[in-house]
Amino acid sequence: MDLAETNLRSVPLSFILTFFCVVTFLMQSPVYGHNLGQSYTYLKIYDDKITGRFEIILDDLNRALSKDMSNTLITKENLNEHLSEVHQYFKTHVLFKADGEQLPFEFTGVDTLKAKKLFVLLDFDLIEEWATPDFIDVDYSVMFEVDPKHTGMVLIEQYWRGNIFKNESRPSLVFSRSNQNQQLDLSNYTMFSGFTGIVKLGVKHIWLGIDHILFLIALILPAGMIRRERRWEPVTEFRSALFYVIKIVTLFTVAHTLTLSLAAFRMVDLPTRLVESVIAISIAVAALDILFPIFKKKIVWVVFIFGLFHGFGFASVLAHLGVLGEHMVLSLFGFNLGVELGQVAVIMVIFPVLYMIRNYAFFPKIILRFGATALIMLSAVWFVERAFIDSPVQKYVMASLNQLFS
Repeated sequence: MDLAETNLRSVPLSFILTFFCVVTFLMQSPVYGHNLGQSYTYLKIYDDKITGRFEIILDDLNRALSKDMSNTLITKENLNEHLSEVHQYFKTHVLFKADGEQLPFEFTGVDTLKAKKLFVLLDFDLIEEWATPDFIDVDYSVMFEVDPKHTGMVLIEQYWRGNIFKNESRPSLVFSRSNQNQQLDLSNYTMFSGFTGIVKLGVKHIWLGIDHILFLIALILPAGMIRRERRWEPVTEFRSALFYVIKIVTLFTVAHTLTLSLAAFRMVDLPTRLVESVIAISIAVAALDILFPIFKKKIVWVVFIFGLFHGFGFASVLAHLGVLGEHMVLSLFGFNLGVELGQVAVIMVIFPVLYMIRNYAFFPKIILRFGATALIMLSAVWFVERAFIDSPVQKYVMASLNQLFS
């Protein structure tokens, strides 16, 4: 069996396995953090203020306010008519204190959320602006008079110093009828802990952001080789291979740092679908250059141009998490530092191995060719998923097919 036949049989298998993994991921059901018999208080903590949100099941709210008759029942439609009564209930059942002084809160908005049940969401601000205290005492008795088994939870949804963003699953305090008075400890959260947390976030993202890693792998796969007359041959000096890797990583870093900063400061904004689609196809373009000498020495421009789009991808992640709302400069520096540390760690593992096996006959025939082919196939799957699924193009095609076969 020759190499061409082997590749023809291997590529469809790679495609099938990749497609199966993608479909499995897309079919996963979302996990909700809202359970029956529980109410929630979410806090967003900043250096000079705290905002929050109460969440309670509408049926529980009716029970707490003794609204058990059809003509007095609070519904989603008439909720605004009962807001003053709802506000008063929470003001008498939730109390915040710091340094012995009460921290009054003022309601700022109302909304509803359909999870397992219909939840009422009540936004609030702590009225006074002050430096964040080390400790906040919380008295919580919502629902306990009508449901002895009810549980109340306080969650820090966002706190830069604690590297907490979009948290909806890890409670800091859990209240019960027998435990209604507790203290929220913020004393261990500092600027340094927040910064190191952002660095870790950058490392985590580059390790979990498999598309970024595969783009780098596609670029450094031939680092220990040189192309002569359309054939790959091993380099004779380690220094030249290392210089190639340093050049590639530096260009990628400069490019994604530039666009990450521009996007963070809202100077440039690109559609997420476009950015993610280009990131997906960047892997195929880099891998295609391994199979065919398309770019040659101009590969550096490929690295830089696609690196710009990877930077927009990083910015999208930070914006989604809410990281860019506070301490912008430190956030950008810490995240970029984490990304670079993550990249260096990956390259330190992969590059020495590639260099050591560069002289083996199987390297150009198997590692380079099959590796590049597999990367192209995976990139194509991701590109189709990101560019067309749930897009106007897909909707138009599906509508046309339905009309054609109806």
